[in-house]
Amino acid sequence: MSEEHSAAGTGPGGSAGRGAVRRGRPARLSRERVIEAALDIVSRQGSQALTMRRVAEALGSAPMSIYRHVRDKDELLVLLLDRIVADLPRPVLPEEPRARLMALLTWQHGELAARPWIVDVLRRGDVMAPSVLWLLEEIYTAWQACGLSLQEAATANRIVWNFLLGDLTQHAEGPADRAPYQVSVPAGADPAQYPTVAALRPYWQSADRRDRFGDDLAVLVGVLTTTAGRGG
Repeated sequence: MSEEHSAAGTGPGGSAGRGAVRRGRPARLSRERVIEAALDIVSRQGSQALTMRRVAEALGSAPMSIYRHVRDKDELLVLLLDRIVADLPRPVLPEEPRARLMALLTWQHGELAARPWIVDVLRRGDVMAPSVLWLLEEIYTAWQACGLSLQEAATANRIVWNFLLGDLTQHAEGPADRAPYQVSVPAGADPAQYPTVAALRPYWQSADRRDRFGDDLAVLVGVLTTTAGRGG
């Protein structure tokens, strides 16, 4: 029976009667709605809060209904990442190879830093969005333009990626109610027993010690591009 027929046949003279008060059918479930609900969950509560059951509850649906639109949680995460990357405006890039490389890597770091839940996903899982392939193409091409072979570019970018992910992870997991142990332990080292570590106390206690990503990245990229071809 159609909704129109059901609504029209509510009583004599078109009177609605007691059965006329209806909430209507819930919005039809779709992959798009599943993605939107999942994105809301991870944006507010982080990636570990994302489960198929939570998505189903947010949509007023049964968990099995979600599986008709996405295969599993990993596929859902890929869809989320793909949506986000596809919607990002691409950076304006300089022509000079090293400056171009730095701009790409800095942009990548900044976009990830703005979305800590993605950092957690990339750190714990094996997912990648197809829409990020343009960035990989640009980055590897920039490494090569700096004088690295394709294999050297792959190695250099792996090193930089691990550095970038480590920096993002440190900022995402820093304690809010005390000094980090990675500060207090070396800063409190006994000079008689650990003279070199103790001599670095001003460094350990520096307020911006963990906020030097740009400078550290420039050093790392400089070393990797200067030594291009020396590794054989």
